[in-house]
Amino acid sequence: MEDLVEDARSSFEQAATTLVDQIRSALVDERTGKNAFQLAVEQAQQFYQAVDWSERWLQALVATECFLLILVLVTRNRTTFQGILFVILGAVIYCAKYLNVYLEQNWSSFSRQPYFDASGLFISVVLSAPLLVINMVIVVNHLIVLSGLVVQVKRAQLKHKAREAAREAKKDR
Repeated sequence: MEDLVEDARSSFEQAATTLVDQIRSALVDERTGKNAFQLAVEQAQQFYQAVDWSERWLQALVATECFLLILVLVTRNRTTFQGILFVILGAVIYCAKYLNVYLEQNWSSFSRQPYFDASGLFISVVLSAPLLVINMVIVVNHLIVLSGLVVQVKRAQLKHKAREAAREAKKDR
C-alpha cells in the first residue's frame, strides 16, 4: 500500500513539475528569453519615454481622467449620476476609433509628434484604457451598492415575515 501511495505521489510531483515548466516556457519570449511580465514592463517604460508628456493637451487629458476617477469615488452613492457617466464614457470609448482617424489626420495642429496611427495603440493607451478602468470602478461600485440593497430587502422581508407570524399567533389565541 505504501508503494502505491509513493508511486502516486511521485507521479503527481512529476506532473506538477511538468505543468510548471510548461507554464514558464509559455510565458517566456523565445527571442529574448524574458518572461511576459518583464517584457510588459519594458514596453511600458519604452512607451512612457517615447511620449512627450510636457504637451499641454496630454496633461489636460491625464488631468481630466484623474478628475473623472476622483468624481466617481466622491459620488459613489449617487448611482444614477454614475450610470449616466458610465454611458457617456462608454460612448467616448466607442468613438475613440473615429477620433483616432481624425486626430491622425490633424495631429500637427495640436501636437509636436504624430502619436496617432492606424492601429490606434496610442489612443487606446491614453484614452480608452483609463476610461475603461473608470467604468470598471463604476461597475464595482454598483455591485457593492446593489449587494447592500439586497441585504436591506432581505432584512425587510424577514421582519415582515416575523410580524405576520406574530399576527397569526395573536389570532390563534
